[in-house]
Amino acid sequence: MPARYNGTMMKNCIAASVLVLLLLLSTKVFADFSVEGKLALQFADGQQQQQAFPMQLIREQGSYIFSVGSQQTRLNAPLQKYSLALILQNDQDVWVTDFANQPLNGFTLEIAGYQITLRRDPQARAARGRYVVQLNDEIFYFSRGPGQINFVFNEQGIAEVQVKSMFKPRR
Repeated sequence: MPARYNGTMMKNCIAASVLVLLLLLSTKVFADFSVEGKLALQFADGQQQQQAFPMQLIREQGSYIFSVGSQQTRLNAPLQKYSLALILQNDQDVWVTDFANQPLNGFTLEIAGYQITLRRDPQARAARGRYVVQLNDEIFYFSRGPGQINFVFNEQGIAEVQVKSMFKPRR
């Protein structure tokens, strides 16, 4: 009876060791995701343009391909977040180089249930250049440096959108 007990115990130990080894070797695997977005641009010269603005992460040949708008890059690991920089130059021109190679007066991006808008508001006297960024119902003004819109990812796609380096006006 003791020999059979030792054999069963040995099998359980081996099974537990294999399970622990598999858990240690496994890494968090992000699923592929693709999120469609709509972008409307208002350029400083008065022209307007509408375009698709998709975000997607695809695993391919042991690496990840992240695409945003018309840009694409290959990564060794899945991207945790994507940051969109908004640069206010001389309180006049806003540059968002991921959108266009010229200054903007405004834009509206609708993606994953979020609406992000940049616009000039004559009533926003405390805002630099009177530019206002709106994320759904929240209003933000430019601070001293560039503004940032961070898209935080999870396995399904965009988990959250955050506005950074900007401030909320007093009410």
